[in-house]
Amino acid sequence: MLRFINKLFVKAQRKIQGIPWGAAHLYNKVVTRYLESSYKHVVHEVSRVPSRRIVDIGCGPGGLLLKIAEREFREILLGIDISSAMTYIARRNALRRGLYSFVDFIVADAHLMPIRNGSIDLILSIGTLHHIKDPEELFKEVKRVLRKGGEAWIYEFSHDVPWKDVKKTAKFLKRPALLLKLSAALHGLPRRVFESGYIKESLKSSNVTYYIFYSGIVTKLVIEEG
Repeated sequence: MLRFINKLFVKAQRKIQGIPWGAAHLYNKVVTRYLESSYKHVVHEVSRVPSRRIVDIGCGPGGLLLKIAEREFREILLGIDISSAMTYIARRNALRRGLYSFVDFIVADAHLMPIRNGSIDLILSIGTLHHIKDPEELFKEVKRVLRKGGEAWIYEFSHDVPWKDVKKTAKFLKRPALLLKLSAALHGLPRRVFESGYIKESLKSSNVTYYIFYSGIVTKLVIEEG
């Protein structure tokens, strides 16, 4: 049943690009709080690498980049989102938190990023890959904009994991395990598409060097340049 639900929702989200105004404001108030703990984990990982220029693909209301900006200075922190509503909310959040001068948010399509070749140290993305209409084009773009030695860290929740992994992540995020599993089915990608499905095929076709890591319910795709 969850497999059918996931397939249906991922298909719809790949077709409808961008979150409209009403849903964007709801996302800012509800979903961002839900992801707060996972943001902290990613920020901790980011703090361990000397990345001066960081881009967040599908930045939404800006929660991840704003947490990075609060913790330490980076030369460039850029969030891109195809939704004008999301980028508006992200800028407003930055202004409210006194970080407007440290982070930029722009409306852009991840399939064709307005970023010059070989200029970015680290690309981040949380819960956006399942929205992407053409993953192969995204992976090619990621490779294009990364500098030599740069990396992209792409995170997704996967519902098709052992129950012990669901409980592990639920404990870490302090959320009900059943709700987390359902959320992953509605707003995530199963591990099977990384191992043998359309994501696997897109990675192969884009000719990128990549690695996949599993931690609880989280799937982390790392793409390297160099």
